[in-house]
Amino acid sequence: MNFLRMTSVLIGLLLVMPAVPLAAEDSQTAAWEAGFSKVVITPAEPMFLSGYGGRNKPAEGKAGELYARAAALKSPSGKRVVFVATDLIGIPAKMAKFVCDAAAEKHGLERADIMLTCSHTHCGPALDDELSHMMAIPDAEWEKIRKNQAALNAKLIKLIDDALQDLKPARLATGIGKAEFAANRRPPIGVGPIDHEVPVLRITSADGGQLRGVIFGYACHCTVMSFYKWWGDYAGEACQFLEERHPGATALFFAGCGADQNPLPRRKLELGVKYGRMLATAVEKVLDSEMTPLTGELTTAFRTIDLTFQRIPDKAELESQLQSDSPYAARRARRLLHRLETEGTLSAIYPLPVQVWKFGDQLTWVALGGEVVVDYSLRLKRELVPGKTWVTGYANDVMCYIPSERVLSEGGYEGASSMIPYQQPSPWAPGLEQKIVDMVHQLAK
Repeated sequence: MNFLRMTSVLIGLLLVMPAVPLAAEDSQTAAWEAGFSKVVITPAEPMFLSGYGGRNKPAEGKAGELYARAAALKSPSGKRVVFVATDLIGIPAKMAKFVCDAAAEKHGLERADIMLTCSHTHCGPALDDELSHMMAIPDAEWEKIRKNQAALNAKLIKLIDDALQDLKPARLATGIGKAEFAANRRPPIGVGPIDHEVPVLRITSADGGQLRGVIFGYACHCTVMSFYKWWGDYAGEACQFLEERHPGATALFFAGCGADQNPLPRRKLELGVKYGRMLATAVEKVLDSEMTPLTGELTTAFRTIDLTFQRIPDKAELESQLQSDSPYAARRARRLLHRLETEGTLSAIYPLPVQVWKFGDQLTWVALGGEVVVDYSLRLKRELVPGKTWVTGYANDVMCYIPSERVLSEGGYEGASSMIPYQQPSPWAPGLEQKIVDMVHQLAK
């Protein structure tokens, strides 16, 4: 009898023991906190849109509102970060600095703790940035642009404030879906590499019963339409669809490495709605699947890396380009001459922001500045941890295209000629891909 009783007790203990680490893990999962905020950023008055150099007049209405959304996260150890998603063409470096400096002063956040992203919609407002100089914008319109830029900066600062004030206990989980409407746009169209993954971060209430927010991304240009109306493109449609399906939840989109990816076919509004539904459906499938809970500690890193231009034109060369048959080349020459006059020189380098957020060994989230081609996403996912690596482009600064070594050698728009509308002096010098990848590996460690 005693032997049987002892055996029974031991078996009972063995059955109970696995529940201890599971309970601890469950407690750690629920120890996260999350907060959200959302604000309309549609300009209050008609003004120039950005995205296409041929724009020659202000917007003529809207097909939908433009938004900025923020998600604040607080890890079990108290580490706080803020992710910001915007319906904008980009995040200019001086805009990022202004917003992040304010967040640092008000909330004690380090630069690495704030990730500023955009959908890269081509139906958003022109910004007070070099890219806007690709268009022939009258002085009166520039006044509107600068006024709206100041309003945008203030809205993003308050957006971060509101998200941090909204922090509540939460659970985080990740997964990856798939959407297939993006195609490589470099000739021959549709043949080059693609990245159809849809990374998803699900954020629920502490009991897991309420979806509070979802962060997701996709590697594709927001260029369905080129009309003169405000619109968040397919990304905005996807966010709206998800928020309608989940009342009270905030949906935040980030652009992946889609610099050489287009939604095809395009140029019909209904196609943008369709692609938005396709992307939202991919997110829904992940939300309904068995996702990976995030339990590891959150760490962040941020650096800039100096990328070098192939050459810097002198004053005589720029003056000769003022007579170019290309209005874009002439505008660039005029802008570079202005910089040469006011700054005394043209820099041979540009600091590219590189950021990494790590959630233990469960997720490595890389954020690169510029319009990043898909090769970077595919390579970094392969070299880091496949299935546990996200790569965001258009983050913290959008100064021009970031080609891979392959695209740089091939040339074309993404490799060379796009530097003209971006007001940069020349294409990048070879070697930039390995520099960027090495920096990512360094920060990921």
